[in-house]
Amino acid sequence: MEDTFDIILDDTSKPVWENRAESPIIDYVPVSIPMGKYKLKLKYGGFFRLAKNTCKKIYCFGSQKCIHIDTWSYNLSQLNEEVIKRYSSKNNPKFSISYVDKCASGQSFIELDSDEKFMAMLNMYEKEKEITIYITTENNHNSNNQCAHNHLCDNIDEPHDDSDYCPSEESYYSHLSSENEDEPTNDDEATYSFSKNTLCMKVGTKFENVVAFRRALNHYAIINEFDYYIQKSDPTRFTARCENIDCNWRIYASVMQDGITFEVRKLEEGHTCTRSNMGGNKRATQGWIANIVTDKLKSDGDISPMELRKWIMKTYNVNIPYLKVFRGKEQAYTDMHGKWEDSFMKMDVFREELLNRKQGSVVKIDFDVVGGKKRFKRFFISLAACSRGFLAGCCPYISLDACHLKGKFNGVLAAATSVDANNFIFPIAYCVLESENTQSWTWFLESLQKAIGTTSGLVISSDMQKGLEVAIMHVYPNVEHRECIRHLYSNFKKHFRGKFFSKKLWRAANLLAYQA
Repeated sequence: MEDTFDIILDDTSKPVWENRAESPIIDYVPVSIPMGKYKLKLKYGGFFRLAKNTCKKIYCFGSQKCIHIDTWSYNLSQLNEEVIKRYSSKNNPKFSISYVDKCASGQSFIELDSDEKFMAMLNMYEKEKEITIYITTENNHNSNNQCAHNHLCDNIDEPHDDSDYCPSEESYYSHLSSENEDEPTNDDEATYSFSKNTLCMKVGTKFENVVAFRRALNHYAIINEFDYYIQKSDPTRFTARCENIDCNWRIYASVMQDGITFEVRKLEEGHTCTRSNMGGNKRATQGWIANIVTDKLKSDGDISPMELRKWIMKTYNVNIPYLKVFRGKEQAYTDMHGKWEDSFMKMDVFREELLNRKQGSVVKIDFDVVGGKKRFKRFFISLAACSRGFLAGCCPYISLDACHLKGKFNGVLAAATSVDANNFIFPIAYCVLESENTQSWTWFLESLQKAIGTTSGLVISSDMQKGLEVAIMHVYPNVEHRECIRHLYSNFKKHFRGKFFSKKLWRAANLLAYQA
């Protein structure tokens, strides 16, 4: 079975690309080789699509690799070899390499298909010494045609990396992101922060997009205890007045030149009405809740919706129903980590990246085919450093255990650990399984055996989970299998109660066995 993971989408429509400014014609005459070192940011595994309310392309759903080159010894052939490493040799994809033409009046890309163009690119970015290069394949181009129509309104962040390698954090369903490379930021520009102490909204305040503006306006209204009436709202402009028609408060905001960023253009700040929040404001939307609880979830960890509801009431004097708080919390996690479904879409890319970066690792994906579509089933990871470290410096002892996952998609997280020379826990492998049964445990142990083999004197300890004993006998028939004493004691005390039996059992477990 080929351990890959794909998502099949219906090709319902194709995006219509608008005309954009063309790059000036470049005559590729012999140019001098620029001196020095350059930083190349390779973006691969993704595709281009249209950003919301603009004709600009955004590269999304991919990964990133940063390399440093010396112009005297680096050429296009070496770049092609580096790109080939990023893709599986089985697929043998046909890819194209391009970069942004910074001399063009609008967004434009130049394809790298000759050494002359490669030298021209280095000369173009001789001052910056840093170039972002985009790699696309035929398969990714097809994915673009399939997906762009359904999610045309989403925006993608360009990751800011300071290391040699950092995976792209572009989310295909990001709600509050913007294409921040198009317009440089200015520290003097007014920005809005979701804080109890930040109650000011003024002309010139900028927001990442219309969604961020709407959430900020809701926050501003709740803090100042008033409600507003929307007079006009579309993806490019927004006009609202105070709920009280006799009040002078007005606000007008519109999209900036980049087609994404929203800016407050006009604001009549003076309220002439009597305002009272009355402990419940309809502007406390799910999105607003997600914004105000994000920092608290990051600092305090997982908090129950009931505790968040009490905290919101105490901090903002807003009484919100439990279900809305629950959904706001889920939205906050989505904004922080992306949607659950997105992670499954990226699993094959994650697998390939692990295998490329960690030679000798064992990474396997198992799936079921239902109705012509692949459905995720299992995922196994054993990094090369963990498997080699176990074989080189740990006791021939493996402990197997599993716990249930409580996320949107249920499952079981299984792990194989050992003990190192310092008597510390040493991880060997972990796996996500559909459930605890003989078939899933057998698949896990077979994958583990591929990573570490069968060492002499190996001892496996477990709490006798469902189906595990049969799986161990099938994969490791000659190893010694022991049961965890804590779970053995839990079963023992069901039949033999009292301190006498418990003390005797623990003393027997601590005794050393000598072979005559």
